[in-house]
Formats: sequence, structure tokens, C-alpha cells
Amino acid sequence: MKREIVYISIIVLILSMYAQYSTLAGSGYYYVQTNSPQYSILPDSIFVQSLPSNYTLPFAVLLNFTNYGSLMKYTYSIVGKSSQYISPSSFREKYYPSNSYINSLVKYLKTYGIKFTGNYGLILTFNGTVGEIEQAFHTYINIYYYPLRNIYWFGLVGITNVGPFYYFTNNVTPSLPYNVGKHVLGIVGIDSIDPHVYPAIQQTWKVKMNSTSDSSLVSKVLVTPTVIANYFNFTKLYNLGYLGHGETIGIEGVPESFVNSSDIYSFWNKFAIVPRTGGLQVIAFGTDTSSGQSGENELDAEWSGVFAPASQVDIVFSDGYVGGTALVNNLLNYYYELYYMINYINPNVISISVTIPESYLAAYYPAMLYMIHNIMIQAADEGISVLAASGDWGFESNHPPPNFIIGTYNTIWYPESDPFVTAVGGIFIRVNQNDTVISISGWDYSTGGLSVVFPGQEYELTSLIPLTPPTPRTYPDIAFISAGGYNIPEFGFGLPLIFQAQLFVWYGTSGASPMTAAMVALTGVRLGALNYELYHISYNGNILTSKGIIQGLPAWIPITTGANPTPAHYGWNFVTGPGSYNAYNMVYDLRIYYQNLL
Repeated sequence: MKREIVYISIIVLILSMYAQYSTLAGSGYYYVQTNSPQYSILPDSIFVQSLPSNYTLPFAVLLNFTNYGSLMKYTYSIVGKSSQYISPSSFREKYYPSNSYINSLVKYLKTYGIKFTGNYGLILTFNGTVGEIEQAFHTYINIYYYPLRNIYWFGLVGITNVGPFYYFTNNVTPSLPYNVGKHVLGIVGIDSIDPHVYPAIQQTWKVKMNSTSDSSLVSKVLVTPTVIANYFNFTKLYNLGYLGHGETIGIEGVPESFVNSSDIYSFWNKFAIVPRTGGLQVIAFGTDTSSGQSGENELDAEWSGVFAPASQVDIVFSDGYVGGTALVNNLLNYYYELYYMINYINPNVISISVTIPESYLAAYYPAMLYMIHNIMIQAADEGISVLAASGDWGFESNHPPPNFIIGTYNTIWYPESDPFVTAVGGIFIRVNQNDTVISISGWDYSTGGLSVVFPGQEYELTSLIPLTPPTPRTYPDIAFISAGGYNIPEFGFGLPLIFQAQLFVWYGTSGASPMTAAMVALTGVRLGALNYELYHISYNGNILTSKGIIQGLPAWIPITTGANPTPAHYGWNFVTGPGSYNAYNMVYDLRIYYQNLL
């Protein structure tokens, strides 16, 4: 019952956001409700004093879409396959705040002495003193002491071993005159809970995972792309000419990082299934690469490129670019990477292996969650499929592998939980010394769980997959290779990666997402929000389209063994969702679905 109350309260908050708080217009002020999250002041905090009024803060104003009611009606028409996709420029023209509105908001804040420092699409950055900010937004910013060791959300332990500490935050819901505030989604930078306490962004693959003296964890046999391609029927696609010509795979970069392109080309040359003809582009904004070389993103590019050999692979890094200051760790840069890809690259598919705890955002930074959700709506409207690694921490992040430590609990991950994103869980592949696949099973550390933000979706309610939960939004939505090898435990290493010119081995759903993104690219068509197709393909190959049931091929591979610790079983499960897939059959079915849209 307690969890149901949480779902209802947050769903009401989402719906009120969609309505843009129009009921407040009559009062003359617009209250930025998403800037007063459930825990705007951490429970059990002790007031210390007001933050000095002459203290200068960098902050950002996050802008919402306009015409939200018509936008959502149009979006559901698109994902329901009764309307055509829209171009990025048309979307911006219809649903982004106008320049005149932005100018009026900037002018209003300048009247209080606040300095405008940058325009990054839907993010406006500023500098102002505490006194100026308090007057402009009709709020107060205070210093608090948090005396506890752990941080809690929704009544449960969320982040461990971070306290006690001091922080500042506002204690009154910010508000603005309605005409300048009506498109404001949130304000970040007027508290210091993040980044000083917790770096929100997590990478599911880390180099240190390979640093082990236990040789029993390292497979004596590499599970190469060729082994996987043969077993899961990618090679039949290649033989028929499905190589991903003309498709672009976008890779979400780890902010403040970089890649060595030579590592990626070396992997493609060494492990090519068929000769690779597609290109590689690395786009970087800013110069802060303090997070170092990203093995995560080299993994993403190497494995997506080898499975879609003719597709373009674009990695986007925002390196300290948005505003020049980390306001909510580097979430603004994380968002900007998606914003840029969706507006100026417009890829066919995006793969994400850099993730954020959903409960953390819902409790402390809902405006950031809704900003990312908005850009996922735009992706769906443009026909972009977005896939994200489900995570490597088991059910609700409470079951990490023995050699992986994460201090975040009682959460699934975002944007994986977004209704317009396909969360890719993991399976484990066992091979023998002759590169023969012995078995596959659900990977025991494939994250699954229930959203505390989003209700059950239409595709879940009408799913052809047995046992699909109807409410709330659950994941994963599909699963693929996340670990494997010969005679090793499931938290061992057997999948190759070239990083810093060396051969590494790895595990993680980080690989499952780009491999599945490559499969989507091999269809050669724009599929949009993929869950609306996946859940309408049955185990026996029946495909539910807008024109009725059409017979396809049995594409799903149900996974009935493995646990996280919730057991995998026939039908939808928290380890693999509907299951894994036969690549040729899945591409065949997805193309049938596309050909019967309108």
C-alpha cells in the first residue's frame, strides 16, 4: 500500500507538469513545483543559518516544452503508429519556447542584478548572489547539517556512508511572474546536495573490474563477436546484405571524458565478423576531460560497430561545456549530449550505458528527470530508438556481483525506466574450449525492478508476452550478452575489449545495449520507441500491428534459468524481460511491423 501511494503521488506530479500548472495562472505567479521535491530538505536535517546574501552561485534555469497537451496527444499518435515522425527542426518550431519568451525571462532576472552566462537550448545559465536569487525567485536559501550516515528515499536506504555533512538548499518553492515563469521546468544550482555528496552518474563498466589476481574469474576462452553472431543468427543477416548501410548509431558519452579512436579501430580490425565499412565520429563540446579515457564508450563503439558493420557510429561528449560549472554533478552535460544527438545528428538508434538512479532523481532532482524525459519524447517523435543498459546490480540494485561495489540501493535506473526507452538486460553465454556455445541463461546481475515514477504503459497492458506486469512501468524490455566464457562464474570475465592499446576482458549490460542497438540498425528503417514493437511480437511470431495480427517469425528466445535473485522463468521476468532474441528473426519481424504502420 505504501508503494502504491508513492506511485500515485508522483504520477499526479507528472500529470500536473504536463498541464504546465495552468491552474496557477490566475494567481499571477508560476510556482516551480519540480524544484520542491519530496526531500528538498533532507529529513532529520538541522537548520544552521541563512546562506550569506552576498555569496555568489552559478545556477541554471531548465525550460519545459510548450503546448504540452497537444504534444502528448501527437506523441501517442506517433508511437501508436498512426502519425508520421517529425523532423528535429519542426519539433523545435512547434514545442520549444520562443526566443521572445527566453529574452523576457533573461530580462526579468537581469533586473535583479543576475548575470546571464549562456544559452544551451533548453538550459539557460546564470550567476547571481544569494540575495538576488532569493528576490527573483521569492525563496530563501539556508545552510543545514545532516547528522546521519546514510541518505534515504521513499522510506528506504538509498545512498550509504556519505554523512554527516553540511549543505545548502532553498526551503520555499520558487516562483516567478506567470508570463516569464510559465515554461520553467526547474532550477538547479540553488542547493549543494549534489555534486558535493554523491556523483549521480554511474558507468556500468569500469576498468578496475578487470584488476583481479583470481585467475578463476578470467575465461581461458574469449567469447568473440563471431561466436555470438553465429549463435544468435546475425550472420544470416550479413549474408543477405543487412549490414546497416545508411544508419547511424549514437553513443551517449561519459561527460568529462574522451576515447582513443585507435582502440576502436583496432577492435574492429581484429574482431570483424565481416569487413567494416562504416565510419566513426567523436564529437566533443568543451575541454574538461578530467574523468579520463572512457572504457565504457570504447566498449559501446567497438561492439555496436562490429555488429552493424556498415553503420556510422557517433559518440558525443559534453566536457564541462554547459555553463562551465558542475551544478548537479555533470547531469547538465549528460543531458546536453542527448539534446545534441536528437536535435543535430538525428540517429536511427541511440545506445546508453551511462546511468542515474531513478529514485535519487525522483526524490531530489525531479526537474532533471523530466528534462531527460522530455528529450526522450522528442526522440520518439523523430523515430529514434533509444536503448539503455539495465544495470549490473541485480533486482532493484540490491544484488551486486562480489567484485563490484556500489553504494546505491532500492532503485532502478534512469533513463532505462523511461517509457520511451528500451532497457536491455543481460544473459550469460557459456562456451567450451572449441568456441562452441553450451548454454545461455539469465545473467544473475541483470538489473530489473519497478519504477517509482512512471505508471504501467499501453504496450505493457496490451503485451503479447505472457506475464507482462500491467503496473507500474517495469523493466528490462529485452536482453542480450552481458557476460560469458569458459568455466568461470557469472561475475567472471570473458568478453574482449581493446582499451589503451591492450586487450581487456569485461562483463556488464554495457555490452548488451550497443549490441542490441546494432541489431536495430540492421533493420534499415526508423523504428522509434521500440517497446511499442517488442511487446507486440509474440513468442510464436504473431505480430500485433495497426492493421491487425500478421504472422512473422519466432524472434524471442525465452530465458527460463538465472536469477537476480528474482528467478527468470518463461514469460516476462525481472532478469531478462521478455527474453533474448534471434537477430535474423527479430529484424524480420521489426521490418514487417514497420511495413504495416500506416
